[in-house]
Amino acid sequence: TMSSFNTSNQAVFEVVLPNGIRVDVRTRAGTAAFLKYSNVSYLSSKVREMRKIQKKKKLNAYDKAMLAERNYFICIIAVNASHCHDLFRERVTESEVRCWLEYTIEQVKRLTTSETWIRTGDLKGLNEIIQCWAFMFAHAVPVAFAFESDFFSALADMIKARKGGGRALPSQIIC
Repeated sequence: TMSSFNTSNQAVFEVVLPNGIRVDVRTRAGTAAFLKYSNVSYLSSKVREMRKIQKKKKLNAYDKAMLAERNYFICIIAVNASHCHDLFRERVTESEVRCWLEYTIEQVKRLTTSETWIRTGDLKGLNEIIQCWAFMFAHAVPVAFAFESDFFSALADMIKARKGGGRALPSQIIC
């Protein structure tokens, strides 16, 4: 689980299904009900929300918290759906997964040019994004699409950006 994430807005994770029942997607049962009974376009809607926030020139603490919550929502669904792979595969469309993956690649490319990353190797503030990658890639469809896309090339470029100019990586674990 991702108990290290703290949000003051727990209502973000309560979803009202079309039948009027309220579920908490932080639970396995809530995620299963969400996948089974809702219009599952949550990936593209969360990506649209995150892109809108990121269009701002400078993000304040509230904006950063909103980005983290949206990434965390996707992450929660991915984690809890690992107990119902068939339902995830059946209800989350390919276009939804591709939308999420395109956004993920955009984030890797953005990080590649981040002065903080290049200078220090610091991934501070990206915990939710990285956790989200890890849990989404527990599902076969996102992994297959990652291999079809330029995801791994973007990751390699990110590592090269950090290694460039004689800088060492912050940890041997990353290599």
